[in-house]
Amino acid sequence: MQQTTAPAENPQPATADADGVPVFQLIDPGLVQDQYGFFAGLRAKSPVWWAELPDGTRWLVPTRYEDIRRAHLDPVLRQKPDPEDDPVTDEEGGIWRVYNEHPVVSDPPKHTRLRKLLSGAFTARQTERLRPRVEETVEGLLDSLARQGADGTPVDLMEGLAWQLPLVLICELLGVPEERRDVFHDWSRNARDFTGGSTHEGREEIAYRIIDVIKDLVEERRATPTDDLLGQMVQARDADEGRLTEMELISTAFIVLLAGFETSVGLIGNGVSALLRNPGQRALVENDPALLPAAVEEFLRFDPSLFLTNVRIAGAPTTVAGVDIRKGQPVLLSLGAANRDPEQFPDPDELDVTRNATGHLAFGYGIHHCMGAPLARMEAAVAIGRLLERFPDLRHAEGPDVPYIPSPISRTPLNLMVRLDRPADLPTG
Repeated sequence: MQQTTAPAENPQPATADADGVPVFQLIDPGLVQDQYGFFAGLRAKSPVWWAELPDGTRWLVPTRYEDIRRAHLDPVLRQKPDPEDDPVTDEEGGIWRVYNEHPVVSDPPKHTRLRKLLSGAFTARQTERLRPRVEETVEGLLDSLARQGADGTPVDLMEGLAWQLPLVLICELLGVPEERRDVFHDWSRNARDFTGGSTHEGREEIAYRIIDVIKDLVEERRATPTDDLLGQMVQARDADEGRLTEMELISTAFIVLLAGFETSVGLIGNGVSALLRNPGQRALVENDPALLPAAVEEFLRFDPSLFLTNVRIAGAPTTVAGVDIRKGQPVLLSLGAANRDPEQFPDPDELDVTRNATGHLAFGYGIHHCMGAPLARMEAAVAIGRLLERFPDLRHAEGPDVPYIPSPISRTPLNLMVRLDRPADLPTG
């Protein structure tokens, strides 16, 4: 079982507003150190809180599953206060303009239009067509890990498997050739090096390089059409400019590449980590591989890659968890807190691969539910299943305490050091 801070110890409300809604500090170190324990402490004291920034800005934060689910469905809570509010021009927006034009941060009707263009690439049927490539990629990565981990040498599953597999798949889905993928590896290394001097400026510089690669690929597909996802987007853009602007094309390709692999990274890492911490649950999966799909759903519930969602902004006065909020006030939704609500999932801090975890909010809810969810599920099931099969002696190399990227938003291990031992099918080449 994953250990969490006792609710009675954490946290203490700093103040309360006029209606008695308690307030906590959004920069409280406990939120990074133990996200689940921190929110369990919040929920034990009140179903809804204000999260306060140093400048006094407050974001409303519900803590219960049902309140968080309903907030996802509230049409008043938007990515922007007004769906037509887009004051940043292409010339002055810079990198933030690119971040601002994809479906993840858009509202209807723009969100509906952009999502429709992408939805066909991420259906369960299309995902199954990628399974042979996923299996082939997993085998190659495990072969490499086996050579590195011969004779009990520790290996990092995050570096050797969790970061590599999703990146390969999403690049192939979009049609990014292997010789141009170095910049995406740089992006992932920047994310992992957050505590080692990585800066916002450094990440922005890599983002510009990624955009340059995307722009080059777009022009190549205009000269020579292809049937990959990027090629389809270019054809949609050029056939009818009303369907997709040039900036939307670049921004959407950008977010598909980045969000498309980072979510799967955390799912694979957190799933393996959860099984290593819970040997009884691991034995169930090893003895009955048919449990893998249900186990993946439980991994998603138990420790989702994204702990907090993008901030929602009230486009008009509304009520969230019984609290009246004004137009323009932000609301912060916690997927991790919802998935650990004991009113929705009994014994939520227990990993149970036999439970019915459907209904978890790991991929969001409503119109912004993650389109890449079928691909992420399939990647995780193939990778974790084959890992357990090939390395039955898999175990922690440095103890069960896994370091995470220090962010209150994500749940991605910095590394996951394990010993594989020498399996019977260790490659000799």
